Amino acid sequence: MKASYRSMGGALALGVLIAAVAAEPLKWPSVASVELPQSSGKFDFLRVDENRGRLLAAHVQDGTSDFIDLKSHSLIARVKVGGAVDTAVDVESRFYYVSVQDAGRVAVLDAATLKEVNSIKTTGPTDAILYEPKNHRVYVTHDEGADLWVIDPQAAKVVASVVIPGVPEALVYDASPDRLYLNIKSKDLVAVIDPSSNAVIAQWPTAPATRPHGLALDPAGHRIFSAGANGKLVAIDTRSGAIIDSTDIAAKVDQIALDAAGGLLYCAGAGEISVVRVGSGQLSLLGELPTAPGARNVAVDPASRAVWTTYSDGKSSFAKGWSAPQR
Repeated sequence: MKASYRSMGGALALGVLIAAVAAEPLKWPSVASVELPQSSGKFDFLRVDENRGRLLAAHVQDGTSDFIDLKSHSLIARVKVGGAVDTAVDVESRFYYVSVQDAGRVAVLDAATLKEVNSIKTTGPTDAILYEPKNHRVYVTHDEGADLWVIDPQAAKVVASVVIPGVPEALVYDASPDRLYLNIKSKDLVAVIDPSSNAVIAQWPTAPATRPHGLALDPAGHRIFSAGANGKLVAIDTRSGAIIDSTDIAAKVDQIALDAAGGLLYCAGAGEISVVRVGSGQLSLLGELPTAPGARNVAVDPASRAVWTTYSDGKSSFAKGWSAPQR
């Protein structure tokens, strides 16, 4: 997930600016702020390990994977792996798979000891990563490339490569139809991948969202949400590939996260999170939750419904969470 966006047209930028100004600032109570002292580097993807109650922060410029206890709101460990950009966890929470971008590898960490136990090489720099539970495979994108590598974690090697139609960003797995959905930012579409054949079987346009980055899945509602760099969010029906609805959000959103219980979608832009109510087929922007300069990621703790981000102030880094209103 790199913040590398092409310049947008003047009219488009003006429209996004007007939408952002009109959005209501949200004043939600903070649940915690966890400091990581003597840490000044930026973060990339943020994830949650539901089984162990942990926040998993890929601290790319510090070269660490940072683990935070979501119950005690305390730092557990910072593990040196290199330029970490994303983290996947298996269904039993036995191992963490860390995408280490510039080194072109996936670091395998024992989730109990938080020690690195294996390293899996790829043929280029990595980005977003996902564990697919049905076939027990790890999928990792080729940063700025046109490949999606398939890793057998037992054999600790790449066993296949999916040819994709452009430059990838975020990906999600939908268990019911056994499909992967992958944002293709260079083509303004979502690629649909069949894990049984490791082939692209459909391509769904994301217009009016362009250069899609953030992606989230609502399996119960048969929807995915894709956030464009142009400040547009779309909901796509996973049964047909049709656009259901769209709304304005902050520009240049990197990551989005769904609070399924609360019916809220969080879209993390620079220094703010657009909060969108996701009804049955309708999207409505509630407002902007101010975060901090440099905060560009987001994750939701399903146990508490708290929404989290990470950022640095140049001297220390922080993980901060807010309490969402009850429905």
